[in-house]
Amino acid sequence: MTAATTDPDAIVTAHELPSVNTELPGPKSREWFAKADQHLTGAMADHTIVPFVEASKRGSLIVDVDGNTFADHMSAWGSSPFGPTPARIKRAMEAAWDRHGMQISGWVQSTPVLEFNQALVDVAPGRLNRVEYSVTGTLAVEGAVKLMREATGRPLIITFGGQYHGESTYLASGLSSDLSNVTAGSAQYVAGVVTIPFPNRFRSPFIKGPGPFDDTMVLDYLEDYLLVQQVHPGQVAGVMIEPVLGEGGIHAPSQAFWDRLGAMCKKWGWLLCLDEVQTCMGRCGEMFAFELWDGIDPDLVLMGKAFSGGGQPIAGLLGTDEVMKNTELHLGSTYGFVPAAAAAALEGIRIIQEEGVLENVRELERVFLEEMTPLKERVEQVGDARASGALAALEFVKTKESNAPAPSFQYAVYEAALRRGVLGITQRGKWHYRLQPALTMPPEFFRDSCRRIIEAVDEVAANPPAEGHVLDTVAESVR
Repeated sequence: MTAATTDPDAIVTAHELPSVNTELPGPKSREWFAKADQHLTGAMADHTIVPFVEASKRGSLIVDVDGNTFADHMSAWGSSPFGPTPARIKRAMEAAWDRHGMQISGWVQSTPVLEFNQALVDVAPGRLNRVEYSVTGTLAVEGAVKLMREATGRPLIITFGGQYHGESTYLASGLSSDLSNVTAGSAQYVAGVVTIPFPNRFRSPFIKGPGPFDDTMVLDYLEDYLLVQQVHPGQVAGVMIEPVLGEGGIHAPSQAFWDRLGAMCKKWGWLLCLDEVQTCMGRCGEMFAFELWDGIDPDLVLMGKAFSGGGQPIAGLLGTDEVMKNTELHLGSTYGFVPAAAAAALEGIRIIQEEGVLENVRELERVFLEEMTPLKERVEQVGDARASGALAALEFVKTKESNAPAPSFQYAVYEAALRRGVLGITQRGKWHYRLQPALTMPPEFFRDSCRRIIEAVDEVAANPPAEGHVLDTVAESVR
């Protein structure tokens, strides 16, 4: 493996790979943390998951203040879809800024915003032909709930466990159920949200042991029990679902699930809202993830993260005439679709269309599955390897026979991979390790990262950590 330079400002070469040459955190990172921790909140002062201070980003690497380099498989949680912002996005953003400066687009329309609106409608499938402005995925979720309730006159929203819909105090917190410690102190006080398990072919909430399982059984639970015993279908405004489950471990439902859910929506007059904040704009190999299946006909689609093109913060909603044409709701924010952000996001769409981005994403998926799938056969604790485009996950189990989650093993793999220069995505209590690289990451660079992760898995498997119940880890985090 090629060693990286220790100069944070050096020019990246085509073959530069990650290199960690100090303990983590390194001495300069420790100095920065010691100063910053005097002013940060308690949560922000926990540096165990990311034990370094970034000095710069270049190519597919993060460079820390000690000169260590890490393969970036977070891509700013997907909001930096092309790595460091491409020059053409910067030019578009700067030109719009020079012409317009700051403007509240929900009140004063401008040419970059209206041009972007047209581009969104042009790439939107099906009946989606209306645009609403927002600035974060959280606010887009809040807006969607309001729109569904207004359009139907009904109070209830059905959602699915393991999803993540933001961190506002009210509605979005009630819909965020990735881990129970995430919503502790907020979701318990939110009314009007009904949660059922997310469709999962690897692990069933109803049957112990290994799968594969029929993921439509969660709709059996909804139809045969919840709608009979607790929730009247005529009180449900809509269903909010991630087409590919992100924070909960990269699960893509079956075609049979989507067919049946769509039929239920039509039968009961429910609106279908797809939360594509994490999956839109090419993340899963199509412009929108729901295009991976046939016949999905959403009423609302929420967009964020890669939607920005790596420019300025921006989020939004696509909807149908039936839901959005005559709404009297005011959902925009001061910073929703400011001209420079809209110009940058428009250029991001053009990059996807013109520079082979979707093809590269599909190749990243192929590389991940090619490298990681053999682990399932030879490592007892590797339960599954999944990918949907440039969203990928390894799921860890205590044993294949039990299929019980192994969060301690997962976290040990994360740390071992980090020492090898690979920054993935983890959280205490989770049993899946995730990768979310830039959509344009070179496939051979990504392959190198996969092989470093395989080394990390083998290291941990040689001396696996003790595992308690996953609830013990979750409960400990809120004490």
